[in-house]
Amino acid sequence: MSNILFIDDDAFILNAYQRMLRGSVYQAFYLQQPAQLWQQAYLTSLTIVLADQQMPGITGTELLLQLQLEYPEIKRVLISGDLTLAIKQRAPELTLDAALPKPCSKAALLDCLQRLSGGLTATT
Repeated sequence: MSNILFIDDDAFILNAYQRMLRGSVYQAFYLQQPAQLWQQAYLTSLTIVLADQQMPGITGTELLLQLQLEYPEIKRVLISGDLTLAIKQRAPELTLDAALPKPCSKAALLDCLQRLSGGLTATT
């Protein structure tokens, strides 16, 4: 099982991801306050982190770069309403494992998670 984390300052979006993953094989966590990431007990068990680009105080690319430096084994996915701009603005040293448009479909999300988790099937 893959442990995944969604980081987005919009509770409505986090609820949408939760609905999309209902009945899936993934253990998902949801975080609305990006600054709280470093205090989460589950941080060391994560396999994939999906972060929204536009959040107050920190961008998704900044957060994913910090995560890459501290936990390089965690796969990093950027979610953005303007992927082209977000990818252009990212730090050159940031390696993304995937990028998803916002909003994304359930099929696109599950396909991305399946590819990054080594082929786990999306449903139980």
